[in-house]
Amino acid sequence: MKLPRSSSSSSPPFLIILTMFHGGARRASRRRAVFISLLLPFLVLVPGCSRPYHAEKLKPLVDAYVGYWNTGEFSGIEDILHPEFDLRMTPRFEAERGIESFKEAVTKWRTAYPDFHIKIDELLFDENRAAARWTITATNTGPGRHPPTGKRVEVTGISIVHFKDGKIKDEWIAGNNGYWMHQLGFKYVLPFEGP
Repeated sequence: MKLPRSSSSSSPPFLIILTMFHGGARRASRRRAVFISLLLPFLVLVPGCSRPYHAEKLKPLVDAYVGYWNTGEFSGIEDILHPEFDLRMTPRFEAERGIESFKEAVTKWRTAYPDFHIKIDELLFDENRAAARWTITATNTGPGRHPPTGKRVEVTGISIVHFKDGKIKDEWIAGNNGYWMHQLGFKYVLPFEGP
């Protein structure tokens, strides 16, 4: 489609667009259709490109949350975790519900692994959720599900965190439990002899 020529090379764009609609009814109708078909994708795509950057709002919550894991100190936790908070971990993702359950879980982990530390390797945000790739390092020197081994582990994993009412609503943790146990010196024993 040719744009109408302007009498002046410095005509404002809106004048050029207005001249597209001047002329015969059939030509004007066709020009309007072309104009709308070019404008509609622009109107749909531009608002998506200008969505607010959610990291500013959500990253402080994630930082405080990781701090609870790394220190075992829970000051201000009611401002960070939603009252209906769920912690879900591999392999079954059964929910440990509530802030008190979260505190107990962190305390158990930090009792078995006093130097438990999470390092965030990558963190992505959306409006009400975040995804993290992390590395945990820890030394098993305390009592837990098994006697202390004294061995150090380093395991990577991924978490998905959801937010509700400006607080963390849940975390879904996916890590390699088998590799964790292997680093502690445990071996898989098959329940039967193979052929």
